[in-house]
Amino acid sequence: MSKSLFISYSRQEAPFVSVLLDALEHSHIQAWLDYQSLIPGRPWLDQILEGINSADVVLLVISKSSVSSKNVELEYQHALEHKKRMILMIFEAVPLPPALQTCEWIDFRGSFHKNYKQLLAQLDNPGPQASPPQKGFKLSFTVWLTFIFSLIIVIISIPGWWTIFLPVLLIPLPLRIIKRDFHFYRIRFAVLVLPVAMMLSWVFFLPYEFTNIPFTYCWIASIFATPIMLLLLSSKGMRAWGKPGASAPRATRVYHSEVEQPAPIPFFIEYAPEDVKYANAITKGLEKYNHPLAADATQAKVSFAIISRYKNTTTINPEKEIVFPIIVQDTVIEDKTLQRIQWIDFRRGLRNLNNLALLLPEPAKLMKALGVVPISGQVVYPRIIQMLDYFLTLLAFFSVSVWIPLWLEFSRQFLEYNGLIPFVIINLILSVLILHAVFSSRHALVNREGKLASLGRLIGSIIWIGFVGMIQTIYIVNVILYVTGATKPELTRGTVIIFLPFSFALGIILIALFGIFNWGDLIRWFPQRQK
Repeated sequence: MSKSLFISYSRQEAPFVSVLLDALEHSHIQAWLDYQSLIPGRPWLDQILEGINSADVVLLVISKSSVSSKNVELEYQHALEHKKRMILMIFEAVPLPPALQTCEWIDFRGSFHKNYKQLLAQLDNPGPQASPPQKGFKLSFTVWLTFIFSLIIVIISIPGWWTIFLPVLLIPLPLRIIKRDFHFYRIRFAVLVLPVAMMLSWVFFLPYEFTNIPFTYCWIASIFATPIMLLLLSSKGMRAWGKPGASAPRATRVYHSEVEQPAPIPFFIEYAPEDVKYANAITKGLEKYNHPLAADATQAKVSFAIISRYKNTTTINPEKEIVFPIIVQDTVIEDKTLQRIQWIDFRRGLRNLNNLALLLPEPAKLMKALGVVPISGQVVYPRIIQMLDYFLTLLAFFSVSVWIPLWLEFSRQFLEYNGLIPFVIINLILSVLILHAVFSSRHALVNREGKLASLGRLIGSIIWIGFVGMIQTIYIVNVILYVTGATKPELTRGTVIIFLPFSFALGIILIALFGIFNWGDLIRWFPQRQK
């Protein structure tokens, strides 16, 4: 098969296009795709029109977003004017403009593998077709399976609904899978924590005989269901189905360069002052291979723009200079100048810095190895930051939800306690202090902003959370000992009381150990404070 293709799409179909591109490359089919084919330093529109003119077939991804996109309309109108053969790739069935209603089409709402084989056959043997679908509902086997498993997960999670976050995230999941709008990062968090929540439910409610058998079955089922659900959510079928926020981020490509000492290329890095740690690390990595740092973009052969919440645009004209955005933090990209440029994704950390240095003299190979589609909405962090985020989120939910099994167990004794009102007020104050510290810490961590957006202050805040949690635990234990008349050795049913400090201590130990091996990512993540 010698046909060359041009792919026209909107950013909302980027995960699907990424899966399609991988399949085409595996079949050794040449495809023109903006973020892998546009050459920096040349006008984009001219290159796009050249790409359409040189293609044998234009693949137009159909969705609500693409049909309403002015850029996509410009591309398919140019293709139609030049009598290019066009195949519609139905991502969503939507009403089509009259000009597209007679085009060839393939309905990719079903099995990606099956429809891809149909695409290969149709490229060689075009034939008459009925009108393309403009409405209706259709799912692939993988999506149906994920939908069914999400229903199973919801049922399994019922004993853990006292955690609050499980029902909030999991109950709407089946419907959101159908609508392609679930939050992959949050759902993965809920599914990962599910077995732990089920185990705690079994422990907390062990004294109640009527819960023993169903809670035990749910816990065991969660152990088997969790890895299956995680695999389904990250599968190729779900990546091709989901929109950016609902699609698992594409894994970083592994690339082994045969070049040991590349030709020196002067480079320049544009960045916000807050991102100076990233800029210094990248500079050091490039200078290690003898690439000199230029004083400005005009003296450099290649420029980089570090993209984060502190700087989501560039002053370098990509139609006159070779510039590659390096994204280190997910942020909203409103600058149209960055919508067509190839990006280098370092949101997971600077894992591919050596490849960046080795491939700097060869921009085409560089983008093949490190380039990603320029989209936002996929939440990606360095692993150590992800662990801290999950840890703080769990502390926030458990500091509130832990009261549910506690009151179920000791409600009668609490209600008979003469000091109930002071007990409630004191615990309310302590809980508010914990929640405020947790939410403030998490906001600073995730957004890299605020007074706590530094490693030292974040550690201080976490220590404060542990301190307040310990005071609250000691106070509750002493009140329970008083109202029940039990001694500490007899207090065997109150396992829930010590859960918060126990989980805090365990989490701190795991994060500290993991942080040692990811120290660079941890240090670079926090912005440089400005005077």
